[in-house]
Amino acid sequence: MSADQKLAGLSAKPHGNYNITLAPIRELNNSFYASGQVARRGEAMIATGLVGREVNMELAQECAWVCAINVLESVQKAIGSLDKIEYVARLGIYVASADDFSDQHLVGHGASQVILDVFGPEVGLHTRTAIGVKSLPLNSPVEVDAIFVLKK
Repeated sequence: MSADQKLAGLSAKPHGNYNITLAPIRELNNSFYASGQVARRGEAMIATGLVGREVNMELAQECAWVCAINVLESVQKAIGSLDKIEYVARLGIYVASADDFSDQHLVGHGASQVILDVFGPEVGLHTRTAIGVKSLPLNSPVEVDAIFVLKK
């Protein structure tokens, strides 16, 4: 059955398996996207809540730091070695923000620093978007995803 036929056969309401497992990375030509990671060490969340209300800047930056480590660990597991990466193209930083919080870019520094510490400025120099959102999975204050380019 084709994808078009499968789409036509779906109902308008979601149904079925809500425990969907997503790929840690997905390749696109010589690049790949790494799925977002939350601020969790093992099964324990570093913090929960909104940055600017329950979570202060220092803790939010630590959360971003942990998220970036989690991204790199998932990438390392998926591709075997971080040395296969030619350069880091982009980080996406999502910050669960209180209504009056507007320093998402400062929270993102925690994640960017991990990338620069691991890869150095030549490979680790990246673009970044830091976005304030209302909530994130598991009530995490921060989530980080990334795009990498593989060596040829």
